[in-house]
Amino acid sequence: MSNVKPSMFRRVKERYPRGYAIAMQLVVSLIVAIVANMLMTTWLDTPKMANIRRENRQLVAQYGILQDRILSAEQLLMDVKHRDQYVYRPLLGVDTLDIPQVYAEYNDSKYADLPDGEYGEAIVKGWKNIDRLTRELYYASLSLDATQDLAENKEEFSTVIPAIWPIDRTKLNYVSSLYGMRQHPRYGYWRMHEGVDLSAPKGTPVYATGNAVVLRSGWRPGYGELIELNHGFGYKTRYGHLSKRYVEAGDSVTRGQVIGEVGNTGVSSGSHLHYEVRFRDNTVNPIHYFNKDMSPEAYIDLMEQLDDTAK
Repeated sequence: MSNVKPSMFRRVKERYPRGYAIAMQLVVSLIVAIVANMLMTTWLDTPKMANIRRENRQLVAQYGILQDRILSAEQLLMDVKHRDQYVYRPLLGVDTLDIPQVYAEYNDSKYADLPDGEYGEAIVKGWKNIDRLTRELYYASLSLDATQDLAENKEEFSTVIPAIWPIDRTKLNYVSSLYGMRQHPRYGYWRMHEGVDLSAPKGTPVYATGNAVVLRSGWRPGYGELIELNHGFGYKTRYGHLSKRYVEAGDSVTRGQVIGEVGNTGVSSGSHLHYEVRFRDNTVNPIHYFNKDMSPEAYIDLMEQLDDTAK
């Protein structure tokens, strides 16, 4: 006779055959239900999941439409910007507006709190495009406001914009230094040269290049004896290394008025005039303003001479 005792499940089955059968049916039903649920959630959409997926598809479609509208708005802005820079401003004889911050992208930390996951990239891209569009709208608004202001005051503007040579061209020896990066003639390092240097004999008269109010007249490190004029409409001019100054801060001057004399003061290696044109506190190339006081042939000849000097 075997001494092995029947298992607990066997004893239960023998003692409660009906209950055991019911229990096994429940277990099997539970397993079947779990497997069926897994299959349904994996391969089949529940009404709730189908609704969520449908809403997600709609969101993706809406983001696509938004991106297209942003691109369309940017194209319109580019057209406005082109007309402002290459049609209106040249007609008025004025520089383009320079706002470097418009082209600087925001730091990625600005978008750190946006949702990530499957649609995170599309959301971040959308926000970046909207931010870029906002910056460009700001630029276009300021630029067109300035252009409108100039157009409405064109008669006054024509008298104040720097539009003649600051010295008599017959007294000019040569353009000793151009606008742009250069090696400093005395210190040897490379730095931005924010104006042009016009070599001329000491004592050569220096003229105001447009109607203005004298902003400063006195000694300034590097410039030596300096006169700075405020022409309005965002324009200022500087005349450095002077030997004499004939105006003081607060004086009103007219285009062609003698305001000083060429000299060799400050950080200078010879008698010359350092001349700057500034627009909205950013320097611009003064050479481009000389053509307003020259024939097209003379201006082209000057450009060729400057090309030779640069070489």
